[in-house]
Amino acid sequence: MRSHRITALPLDEERLSADLAVSERFVYNDSYADFVSTGLLRSTMLWNQSGSLDEASLGDYEGSARLTPHGEALPYVRELIGRLFDVRYLKYARFMRLAPGSVYVPHRDFLELKSDMVRVHLPLQTDDTVFASEENTVFRMRLGELWRLDATRTHSVGSFSDRDRVHIVCDFIADSLEQVLALDTPAEQELPEGNVAVRPPLTEQARRSLLGLAEVLDEHNYQEIQTLLIKQHFRTAISGDEVFELLKDIAAGSGRADLLHRATAHEEYCMVNR
Repeated sequence: MRSHRITALPLDEERLSADLAVSERFVYNDSYADFVSTGLLRSTMLWNQSGSLDEASLGDYEGSARLTPHGEALPYVRELIGRLFDVRYLKYARFMRLAPGSVYVPHRDFLELKSDMVRVHLPLQTDDTVFASEENTVFRMRLGELWRLDATRTHSVGSFSDRDRVHIVCDFIADSLEQVLALDTPAEQELPEGNVAVRPPLTEQARRSLLGLAEVLDEHNYQEIQTLLIKQHFRTAISGDEVFELLKDIAAGSGRADLLHRATAHEEYCMVNR
């Protein structure tokens, strides 16, 4: 797994709570709706190319990022980013708010860009019932932990919490993680054992049961079956790529060519080309 924890930071609870309260009044966008199987993921820009909140998607550009009105409204978050990073390399910083019960469709990022970005997450509100994954590793990013995420690899998120998960997500154009950090980096990449979720194998009986959903799959429950498979990824040892393989096998077994095409086209969009 290429994603790893960089360090764990002490956070000022009072100042963080004040910024989180302000952020609840923000107007968010749902630009990631294509990757949410169920629930809601909302985001808003804190830094971007223009400094405008209307600029909601990532793109290639020269120069450094500009602060948006929402970035201006969060003094503690602004201070953290300025203290942790060399903002000359910063292209985008977003506040991302994942609703309870939400799961992402496994996908890869930066497919639409000319170059990959260095992505760093800082969880500001979360708990141990919220998971992230990279390929076939499921892990927790805990409050105040700074994480490097390799978004070019298949990844997903699943929230089994009863409150929003809130992260700062920063994207940089740089040659290395070390170049963007304003703090010392550990000599070795760290994936603490306690952060990794222990998942049992998917039994053959369970696999047959999932494939048996072909008997009932139709256009009305396709999304729910997709969501069930993603949740299974967080509970048993199947990878994000296997989620799509199972979904295609179920669609093929249903005899519905239109649903097999839907699954195949969505996999292409999420994993290969968009």
